[in-house]
Amino acid sequence: MNNLISFWLAPVTALFHPHVYRDAAKSSGGRGVLYVLYLALIGVVLVMILLAGKVAPVTDDLAGWIQKNMPIVIWTPEGISLENGQTTATLNHPQYGLLATLDLTKTAVTEADMGSGFFYATATHVFIKRGPGQIESRDITRAGIQAGQQLPPRIRITGEIAGKLYQNIKSSMSVVIPIALFIIFFFAILLANLLYSLVGLLLNRGRKQQLGYGAVFAMTCFATTAPFILSWLQFFLPLPAMPWPLAVSILVSLAYLFFAFKLTDAAAEVK
Repeated sequence: MNNLISFWLAPVTALFHPHVYRDAAKSSGGRGVLYVLYLALIGVVLVMILLAGKVAPVTDDLAGWIQKNMPIVIWTPEGISLENGQTTATLNHPQYGLLATLDLTKTAVTEADMGSGFFYATATHVFIKRGPGQIESRDITRAGIQAGQQLPPRIRITGEIAGKLYQNIKSSMSVVIPIALFIIFFFAILLANLLYSLVGLLLNRGRKQQLGYGAVFAMTCFATTAPFILSWLQFFLPLPAMPWPLAVSILVSLAYLFFAFKLTDAAAEVK
């Protein structure tokens, strides 16, 4: 078998090359699982490219702006205060609007108080807006933290510290996100192909030379390549976004599956 054409280049050649399906018809289900792993890896790489090219620059600029404009906050086990002695401060981004508000005079905060911001802090609590009508409150005093060890008497929180925290989170996410995406993509593609293989079993019954389930599953994995590729093209081609309904993906996969079984059956008959 020519693995270059029928496996490594299959995300492209499966769209038009009969050799991909002829090789799959002679293989076991393990080839299908390996191909699912391969597609999951490609998906992770594509997502990371998108994040690096579109998301990271935005978050980096936002983190840099916050680092420069964030007021210096002093935390003690009793709560927080501002180093400049004021009781209120806001982070109002010129492009994204209100991001955060700090008001040491308040004890309770409502959604109206938060406005368009998603973060609000008082002297003893922080409030995070998770969504419309969903505000999470956290006690930042000694009573709320309940640390297992003695807390420091005073922490000076500057923009530089916030910047370092962002870089640490970014470094951690660069490891966590690819692993999580790989697991999600692998099981999602695998489950979809297991369902499609049920249709493959029905098509297999109409063949003159029937295949074992392993070969049916392998052919199914390659036949469902088209929706995977076409969906990703929407993100990378400089074209207006077009809807790609689930029903269309299913029909395209079934069409490729049908022709794959007919093609390999005809090839076997000729041989």
